[in-house]
Amino acid sequence: MDFIEQQAGPVCSVALQGALDIYAAAQVRERLADLIAQHPLIELQLAEVDEIDASGVQILLAAKQQASNLEHSLRLTAHSPAVIDALELCGLLAYFGDPVVEFGRSSQAKEHA
Repeated sequence: MDFIEQQAGPVCSVALQGALDIYAAAQVRERLADLIAQHPLIELQLAEVDEIDASGVQILLAAKQQASNLEHSLRLTAHSPAVIDALELCGLLAYFGDPVVEFGRSSQAKEHA
């Protein structure tokens, strides 16, 4: 898993590339925890996440919770098809509340019944 970080004003933009899975879990969890503690606004770009498993979903949930506990903000952007599928499967698109862009068109995330 690769991290590409950019600071643009108050926003720390982080692009993740590769598999967000159990093999990358410890590295990703630790790095995201550090970034969230340091920056009040994190934008997590997920366009290049080609695989995500339950560990990856747990990392995103923990990061969102940590940001909330610190009164910081974590936004998920540029969701890859793999991320969309995993969050839909778990019924979590609405939980994250971020606009989802799929196949070039924007739509608000809806919770599926």
